[in-house]
Amino acid sequence: MMHRRAAQKAAAAVAVVFLVINAFVSFNSYDVDYDPTEISRRLDGTQRTIRARIIDSLRERRGVEPGDPDFQRLFLARLEDLQAQSELPTARRTAQRTLDNTKQIWMRSDQERENELVEAHKSNVMNNEGVWHNVEPLSVCGRPTNVGSRADLALLEHARVDDKTCPGANSNKLLLLQGQQTYGQTGNNLIEIQHALQYARDHDVTLGIMNDSWPFRVLLPMFMAIQDEDKTEWQNKFEKEFCVKIFNNESELTEWDIVQWDNLATLGEGRGLKGTDPDYLTSKKMFVYVSQAPLLEYIAHQSKILQKLYRKYNTGEGTTSRTWESVRNMCSGLDAIFGEDSNKVVYSVLHSRSLEGQSGVKLMQRMSQSSGCHPTAALDMEPEYIKAILRPLGMLKFPIVVITDGQNFDVIRRLVNDEEIGPQLRLVPGNATWLGGDVTLAVMSNVFIGNPASSFSGFITKSRLALGFGHSYNFRAKNEDGEWVNICGDTCVFDRKIMGSMS
Repeated sequence: MMHRRAAQKAAAAVAVVFLVINAFVSFNSYDVDYDPTEISRRLDGTQRTIRARIIDSLRERRGVEPGDPDFQRLFLARLEDLQAQSELPTARRTAQRTLDNTKQIWMRSDQERENELVEAHKSNVMNNEGVWHNVEPLSVCGRPTNVGSRADLALLEHARVDDKTCPGANSNKLLLLQGQQTYGQTGNNLIEIQHALQYARDHDVTLGIMNDSWPFRVLLPMFMAIQDEDKTEWQNKFEKEFCVKIFNNESELTEWDIVQWDNLATLGEGRGLKGTDPDYLTSKKMFVYVSQAPLLEYIAHQSKILQKLYRKYNTGEGTTSRTWESVRNMCSGLDAIFGEDSNKVVYSVLHSRSLEGQSGVKLMQRMSQSSGCHPTAALDMEPEYIKAILRPLGMLKFPIVVITDGQNFDVIRRLVNDEEIGPQLRLVPGNATWLGGDVTLAVMSNVFIGNPASSFSGFITKSRLALGFGHSYNFRAKNEDGEWVNICGDTCVFDRKIMGSMS
């Protein structure tokens, strides 16, 4: 392997040297007359020299001829561009190889979890042999995921995911989500939906959703849009896909025993009138719900939900259920920045989230106490913090996209002014900036750098893990030598001991 890599590097170096020599050997003077029929130093017997191609390009695009005052400067600049382009495929292959060899999805900070992983693997992997035959490959916006790849999607080997029946199939107990009042913004709401599905599984009850309620307001702009089909047909598909029951009016609830909680009112303390709204309280109850399922089983079930969502990501066709508004394309951010290269470009995403000033600082301090991560680094996103992640991966040569809540422009300013990061920095154009587009950009990136205290970063990291991706950097701290290191693997975003209600 080492000899092959050395040979590849040597070949790349020879190609670069050849590029320069090819341009200059037959270019003795900038004042010589240029013969457009010149075919010296053919590359393959028919192709013109690089010198000739550059001169033709300058003549056609700039109207510049050999001997013109700007010719030498423009010629050398174009040559440098070609050299960089010739090096890019090699750099891309090297970065991809490094990424593939440095996944730390299962890295944990305590031996107890390592032992749990080993035991789960021994006891469950054989039970899931048949599952792999039913997992279809999945691509999002033309970019492949690792779903369906036994070699890469290891998380599904460690828990049974081939459930035969839906929760609550043998009872009339119903967990009901309804109304429009919710606890928190979209990141929290996505957690609440996932927790509700988990609650139904943990307690063997049916999850019910009113058809004009907040879960559809959150999900349908991004996933599972209603197409031209009859709405009843769409409803049946949604119910089957997620093991839920959709209700169109309250009269349909008469035969059901709706789940109640004795301590629900305490969740509304200090929230005024909103704190007395049962729909808001149920939403908050789902946010704070912490499943007691074994970690690996919990990861597998939550990942299965996320995979189903991404199999039905919106492409700009269809409508939502409540307002019947047309949905947007989840690929819009990728397309706006990378265009036709969006399916193959190598890039990183940073999620800059201020978390509303001082409250965000306090939240990060609590996260630091539970995980060991640095208490402010993910908020500040200093250039050195970013480079400590990207440089070892060879990713500083590729685009770095920033998605942000726009509350801390100092982060952007520092990154733009950094001599290594600045040239690679990309911001999503204003007309393409929206929640779904940002989600896809981050989920499908080669490297994601997020904030462990942000529910939005958490959803992105969970999605990446569900799709078989590594290299989600949320939990970082400095070691004794002052070097930035990971202190928790990607699975930590699911761990209740670290994330609490955000798990």
